[in-house]
Amino acid sequence: MMLIPLALLATVAGASVLVSAPIGAEKQKPLGPGSAFECDLPPVLGPAGDGLPSADSLFSSHDAFMKQVRRHQAIVRVPSICYDDLGGFDEDERWAPFYDVHDVLAKTYPAVHKIATLEKVNRFGLVYTLAGSDSSLKPYLLAAHQDVVPVPDPSTWTHPPFDAYFDGEWLWGRGSSDDKNSLTALLSAIEALLTDAKWTPKRTLILAFGFDEECSGYKGASKIGDFLTERYGNDSLALILDEGGSGIQLIDDTLYVLPAVMEKGHVNIWAELHAKGGHSSIPLPHTSIGIMAEIVSALEANPFEPQVLKDSPVYNHLVCLARHSPNAEPKLYDLLKKGDLDEITAELIRVNPTARFLIQTTQAVDVIRGGQKINAMPEVVTLGVNYRIAPQDSAEKVQQRFVKHIDAVVQKYNLSVEAFEDDGASSVEDLSASDVDYEGHLVLKGTGKFDITPVSPTSGPVWDVFSGTIQHSFAFKGGKVVPVGEVMTGNTDTRHYLNLSPHIYRWTPSRQRGSENIHTVDERVRIDSHLDIVRFYYDLIRNFDAAEF
Repeated sequence: MMLIPLALLATVAGASVLVSAPIGAEKQKPLGPGSAFECDLPPVLGPAGDGLPSADSLFSSHDAFMKQVRRHQAIVRVPSICYDDLGGFDEDERWAPFYDVHDVLAKTYPAVHKIATLEKVNRFGLVYTLAGSDSSLKPYLLAAHQDVVPVPDPSTWTHPPFDAYFDGEWLWGRGSSDDKNSLTALLSAIEALLTDAKWTPKRTLILAFGFDEECSGYKGASKIGDFLTERYGNDSLALILDEGGSGIQLIDDTLYVLPAVMEKGHVNIWAELHAKGGHSSIPLPHTSIGIMAEIVSALEANPFEPQVLKDSPVYNHLVCLARHSPNAEPKLYDLLKKGDLDEITAELIRVNPTARFLIQTTQAVDVIRGGQKINAMPEVVTLGVNYRIAPQDSAEKVQQRFVKHIDAVVQKYNLSVEAFEDDGASSVEDLSASDVDYEGHLVLKGTGKFDITPVSPTSGPVWDVFSGTIQHSFAFKGGKVVPVGEVMTGNTDTRHYLNLSPHIYRWTPSRQRGSENIHTVDERVRIDSHLDIVRFYYDLIRNFDAAEF
């Protein structure tokens, strides 16, 4: 019987291997050999000595509950959608809701807007700064994003996607979870701190709210990253915390908290096939669509191989599970002792096939376009394939592999190939096997490339405060809380902040089933789970403000 929940193994990952060191010596690093990892826990860290009320006393009453409902409804009702084809700010009226976002935030959080310095970056990016009294302490950054994904068909929703309907437990709406959940919680925690006369920040706190994360962040977070780099410089922030991770999972009496310490890489490969057209009554044996279908078939017949790497987040997460939940999956843990990575990989995927997405470069054929008329053979067909790159691979390797696996189709149809010329590759002429001249020319391009991120530290003073706060905020009677670094299969705005800090964590502090249906019909969030996020931010800010590193 499988005792580890599917949801946990589907997102299993572990802490990176770095020994404790002074803050200046801790760095992100690529995967590779490291010291022995044992999943030791730093001390639980509850805020103390600042004279402020506890998070529970502030955010556990019915009045606090209903206040959060109203706050969250206000922002969820704004349809701040990021479309892939948005035009200029002044030319495309679909940007208009972002002005409404700013108005709602100013009205809902008056103390934040009275006390913090607000700067707008590239029109809609928001950077709030609460200047600390001790300039010798490195600032830290808490992030969220204002935008949401589109709603293809509102009629399919149980409640209209921008009504922010509350049913007494769940608040329904596009963005109620991703990522206005974090936006509301973060500002609510800071509003509570700023309305208490006993609190003024010692360490400078920066809030960064991008506005096109769902469109890769090039207008929002990318510009904010440049803005912050110019002001503070490289490696200038003690911590960056953004959305992401895989929440929280319970195994017996152990609560595993799963912030992401690494993001997979990314590349899109576009293949455009130009071939002979003509009237459909006298067709060639294969149209360009048929040829492209064979290319798709060749790619999907050759998936990438999964691989657990020694000292990777996934490997170290298994170490944590073996130590803190030794009865959950004993065969897998026995293999850890033997150290056979191939056997570990095979057993992990046997236990849960979806775990492969963390340890394998994924390939998804997402776009195909071709043909304009039912009685005319298509002259141009376009294919788009999305890759999320695992640590053992690279964008260059993905491109080389693409060319390799379509070579038989290229040869079969005498296609000339122009492969990734923007990367310095040269055109290739492959004219051989076919006795039909399709006049085919295939152009390959790679877009949206970025590397696998470095692994953030899971030891040292910054991690100790982060992990200690998690253990305090989510403590429960009779159990223990184990923060564990993991891999993130998607990407966040933090890709644009990598130069600002080695300590970058992606985690929305939400319990299991705290939200449902992100990016699809009937997205919703439980308000009691949302309040967990508020409490955590409230405690984290107090603990970081008291830290001396």
